[in-house]
This record gives sequence, structure tokens and C-alpha cells, in this order.
Amino acid sequence: MRVLQICPKPPRPSIDGGCLAMDAITTGLLEAGCDVRVLVTSTHKHPVKIEEMHEDYLKSVGFNSFNVDTRIKPLSALKHLITGVSYNISRFHSPELDAELEKLIVESDFDFIILESLYTASYIETIRKASKAKIILRAHNVEHQIWEGLADKSTSWLKRWYIGKLSQQLKSYEIQRLNVVDAIIPITDEDAEAFKRLGADVPINVSAYGLNFPEENSVSIIQEYDHVFHFGSMDWEPNVQGVRWLVMEVWPIVREKLPKARLVLAGRNMPQEFTTDLAQGITVLGEVADAADFLKRPGIMTIPLHSGSGMRVKAVEGMEAGKPTVSTQLGVCGLGVANGKHALIADDAAGFASNIIILLEDSEKARYIVKNGVQHIRENFSNKEIIMKLVEFLRQL
Repeated sequence: MRVLQICPKPPRPSIDGGCLAMDAITTGLLEAGCDVRVLVTSTHKHPVKIEEMHEDYLKSVGFNSFNVDTRIKPLSALKHLITGVSYNISRFHSPELDAELEKLIVESDFDFIILESLYTASYIETIRKASKAKIILRAHNVEHQIWEGLADKSTSWLKRWYIGKLSQQLKSYEIQRLNVVDAIIPITDEDAEAFKRLGADVPINVSAYGLNFPEENSVSIIQEYDHVFHFGSMDWEPNVQGVRWLVMEVWPIVREKLPKARLVLAGRNMPQEFTTDLAQGITVLGEVADAADFLKRPGIMTIPLHSGSGMRVKAVEGMEAGKPTVSTQLGVCGLGVANGKHALIADDAAGFASNIIILLEDSEKARYIVKNGVQHIRENFSNKEIIMKLVEFLRQL
């Protein structure tokens, strides 16, 4: 089975959840015996860093990249606003990449072409013209829902209006693309149902983000959890909004009850608005060198999301690493976790703060959450099993 995977940013080095999700598909298909090639768009925000990729990886996937200028240009943004064409999508389209893609497809006899996210869907017409390969949309999110959430949370009426227009344009484009592909691979059941409500009438196979687990459970359950943390890429606006809510609305409630409580904020591209405030028990680390090492800390993981869709990859990794978790409903969407068993869940500030306080004060409860969380992730998110089901789905197509 020959597969071309088109990615809107480099899967490696894996700097965020989207990268990890793309790379899990690549490595899983390779391990399943598929012939996989990876074509990546390199942008100013997510440039390709060949020097940080292993030579074996580059050879095994026939790695190829192409520079695409996705920087926002005011005049172009205004033009798209007037014409009603999605500016979110058009920024990722390159006529030069179109030509290179057509050449690659003609030279190779692919069985499947996987489009990683809606932002690569503008190349469908080129693929159809040059190849008989089945086109699969790997939907990491229901994209327009993210922008709708951002518009709802915006405090500026002008920004709310503009983001609302962008979300409307993106929704129209997303609906139009659903039935011009041969199949959709969403990352959660919730997203699959959303696509069906939007009119998707093609085969759909939910393929969650999966991990490769060791043969034995090597997670050591910490006896005491002495701080709270948020860990995630801070160049993603839903994370910024979530952390802002955590710091401004949730954390003061925690500190009123527990004056010595500590909050650690970590993640790449940390906005300047978040700074260390020792008087409030807040430490801002910014980007950390080793995510796995960071997750060994005796901390309580928070996922304070109020906008977005899809699955939070960091939630899967953190829970599997033995972190007791406090989240909103959206933060653990697609994980199938039970409130009070695998994680503590609340959408309001008072409830979220109360859950943090419970886990800081009750170590036995925290260990109970960890034990169940690790077991749940390992039973439901094995990448090997997820890929086996995906390969069978592709064969049926």
C-alpha cells in the first residue's frame, strides 16, 4: 500500500499535538508495512529543520518539503473578506507547490493520499487531475468550530466581528470539501458526528491519536502532588484563552483556599502577558527542553480549554505519564474519560478551582485518578491497534 501524506507543517521535530498526531500516522503505517512518503509545507511559523530530523526517518519516508509564505498580508486579508473566500485556507495554497505536487503524483503510483487537516485540502483538484489515488481527509479538528469559539470569547467587538466572518467563510469551505474526498478520518467520535451533521456522505473512520506503550506498566505513581501546571503550545489561541482564564479567574480562588499553592506555566511561544509572579505562586517557564522529562514532575495537569475541537494530545500523554488531571469538558473531548474516575471535570471557574484544591489536599484521591487514568489511556489509545483498524478501513476503500 503506497501512501502520500501531505502535512501543513513538519511532523518532526514534534513540537505540538498536531505534529505528534501526524507523526503517529506516519510511524504506524510504516510499521504496518506501508510505503509512506511525506510532503511538508515549510512556513515562517513552522519551518522545516532538516538538521533536527534523523537520517533514517528522512530516507524511510522520502521526505520532501516546500516553502509556503503563510504570513498575513493586510491587503490580501481585506480582499478575501470582500470576496468571501476563506483567507485561512488560501494562505496555505501555493501555485508552486501545486506544480511540484502534480509532478510527484504523476511519477508515483499512490494508492492513498492523506491530507493532514483542512489546510491542505486546496490541493484536491490537482490530485484528482493527476492521480486515481483515494483522497483521505485526516481531520484533526472541525476547524470552523475553533474560530467560532474564539469569536465568542473575544472581548473586542471588532475582533469578534472579524473572527466571526473568518469562521463563516471557513465553515462554508469545510462543508464544501467534505464530500469531494473519498473518506474522512476524524480524531474523535464527537468530530465524526459533527461532520455527519454538516452533510458528510463519505465513509468515516475515527482514528484517535495513539501511543506506543512499553510491555510493562512502568509508570510510578507519585505519593504527593505539590503543584499545578499547564503545558501546551502557546501559539495556539485556544490555549492562550484557556491559560488566561486559569490565571485570572481560577487561580485566585485556589490561592484564597491554599495560599501556598503553586502554578507552573510551560510551553513554546509563551505570550508576554504571562509572567512569573511569585507573590501569587505563579512560575512561567516557557519552552522546555524535554517534554517527557517535564511530565515527570509531581504536578497536577490542567486543561482549561473553552474553544476548539478534536483531541488534546497532551491530555493523552499527560494522563499516560501519571498526571492527575483537572479539565473542562472540551479539554478531554474524545478521550471517553469519566468525571471523578479518570479525571476531574468542570467548566466554571469555581468548579475548576475546587477540583484543583481536592487533588492538592487529597493525595489518595489524586492517586486514584492517576491509576484509573493510566489504565484507561493504555486500554484505548494504543497506536498499533488504531493503525491496524485504519489499514483495514483503507483496504475496504
